[in-house]
Amino acid sequence: MKTVSLGIAAALTFGFAPTAWADNVAHCEVLLMKIIADENGGGEAQIASYRPAVNFLASLYDEDTESHMTEVDNFPIRAVLCRRNNVIPAPTDYNIMATGIPFILSQDFDSTETDSLTVYWKDDADAFDYVYKGNPLSDEAQESLDTRLTEFSKRGLLEKAVEEEATDGTSDDVTDLQIESEIEANLTPETENDE
Repeated sequence: MKTVSLGIAAALTFGFAPTAWADNVAHCEVLLMKIIADENGGGEAQIASYRPAVNFLASLYDEDTESHMTEVDNFPIRAVLCRRNNVIPAPTDYNIMATGIPFILSQDFDSTETDSLTVYWKDDADAFDYVYKGNPLSDEAQESLDTRLTEFSKRGLLEKAVEEEATDGTSDDVTDLQIESEIEANLTPETENDE
């Protein structure tokens, strides 16, 4: 109940409709990776930690901050995961994707019998790309996904948009962003878009 109240309060504060806020916050987490060195110095282990995404998502819409959150407790945010029935990104998801942090949608992250979509920024294509796993998308869903990612790609990343605005569009420098190997291991693609 506390999470619902916090979500409604934040929705009112940031001007979101309750439905959009629920889609973007109520079932979203950020992925952090902690690296622990082996006691013998022979390697390291990575431990995944999932935290509520409320503060990260609120930072995307806070007019008083110059940039969004990039870390939690000094660990970089490696991905944003949201549980939804529909894995096609919504128009309001652009702010999340434009951070360049991989964005993962799934109906159930605890099941292997579910649809999942990972969207990430592909530097060499200067566009959003995706990895999809699950039941084949309908023609309508595929068209919706392609259209939405094309629109989002034209808008680019937040850092790129800010940079171009500051230099009147003369800069092509974009931060190098990748899907983490841990995410790829959990989301083996059945369909991969490499256009």
